[in-house]
Amino acid sequence: MNKTKTNFFACVYYSISGFDKYRLFLRHSVSRAVVYLLLVSMLIALVVGIPAWIEYNDIVDEFSLNIDTIIPDFTLDNGKLEVKGEMPIILGNDTYPVVIDTSLDAENKILNQYDIVMLITSDRIIQKNYVDKADTPLSMLQGLTLTRDSLAQTIPVMKPVGIFVFLIMGIFFILGKFISALVISLIGRAINSAKRTNLSYQNIFKISAYSMTLPLLVCTALNFIPAYIPFVSVIFYAIASVYVYGAINNIRKEIDKMSQTSL
Repeated sequence: MNKTKTNFFACVYYSISGFDKYRLFLRHSVSRAVVYLLLVSMLIALVVGIPAWIEYNDIVDEFSLNIDTIIPDFTLDNGKLEVKGEMPIILGNDTYPVVIDTSLDAENKILNQYDIVMLITSDRIIQKNYVDKADTPLSMLQGLTLTRDSLAQTIPVMKPVGIFVFLIMGIFFILGKFISALVISLIGRAINSAKRTNLSYQNIFKISAYSMTLPLLVCTALNFIPAYIPFVSVIFYAIASVYVYGAINNIRKEIDKMSQTSL
């Protein structure tokens, strides 16, 4: 642990394997901690983004070939949706079904049948999961007219637009991890004060950046579980806080040992 030159993979291992390893990170510069967090965030973004991009491409390809059978004949005009066919129309899969029902009693009838569902009615899009429900009125699309035929004409541009959207999402994901590091560092400052460790804010930030390794991996793995996992953000911050507390507590113990040795 006296080495200051550790490669990226060694830092990943040290940041997960034990609280005592965090003394090494105090010797690193802030810029190195920033680069580490940037690399970890980029790798996580790729792990999540590449399968999502492949699935998106497959959906676009399937739409382009089978839009007449996948999408019912519809007209969306000034915030009102009209759909031809027998209701309800169920799209998607069992994990996250999308139900189209423009009948008057659609909300009560459909939402009571599902724990997780997206319901599209004549005037709203309702997203329901285990813990809450989001309601988006179609009146937000006032002035827009959309039909199945006009939707089919937009399919050729969906892939290039998708590339742009995925890049923007990746950038915001990475920025979000740095915001998370700042939040965790505030938790670290409180722990530092309670333990009277007298670490500088720069050192607390470095500990916070490395403490995010395991929670990022855990929360990324949860994304691939075919079930809704509530409070993922709470899990993320809880694991990171445990690492920050363990690291600062271990440093406090080392300070106490040095004090006793010098007596």
